[in-house]
Amino acid sequence: MISHRFVPVVCLLLAAALVPTIIHSYSGVAHDDRRTTAAIPAVLVGHDSVPSERAATWGKRRFDSDDWTERVYSNVAGQKLRLTVVRSYDPKSVYHHPELAVAYRTSFVGEDVIRMAERPEIPVHVMKPGPGVNASAMYALHYDTRFVDNPITFQIRAAGELLFSKRRPMTLFFLFNESAQADDQGSRSAEAGLMFAAIDAFLNQ
Repeated sequence: MISHRFVPVVCLLLAAALVPTIIHSYSGVAHDDRRTTAAIPAVLVGHDSVPSERAATWGKRRFDSDDWTERVYSNVAGQKLRLTVVRSYDPKSVYHHPELAVAYRTSFVGEDVIRMAERPEIPVHVMKPGPGVNASAMYALHYDTRFVDNPITFQIRAAGELLFSKRRPMTLFFLFNESAQADDQGSRSAEAGLMFAAIDAFLNQ
């Protein structure tokens, strides 16, 4: 039996727990911002592209995503820049080692988070290639109205937000160059420019 003096407190706690239950069980579980990766142009900063060879089920299998696109852009140096954009309501699937899915079989040994002078508001995760690897990769993460530099801090903050709001997708913008030298600053700048153009096209829908 519960003492009558505790009844108001118990009712208050139950009411508080009811709010997220209603939000996630009865009012819909996901927020739709009406953006889609398919709206990213096939031509970006003067580079033409073709769709990649991925199977249509790849995004669902690797990221639990129903909204993803991947195109291979050709730059002036004849290099192939693979741009992968994925939206998922499972944030961990896109922020936890996305290179293992996007750049499969390419050995990276870590990453640095930097801010480039041309777009300092976007934290860019730059992959560190392993010994003998002539490739480069970078990515950016976007959630709601902000870019994510530290996924762990983000996850902790988002956990509290999600108690009283609908789930929102996290978007991964991943740029992979299989033939670039890791210390080639010119290539890095071109890669970043392409990724920033894709981000702008996506967010400006």
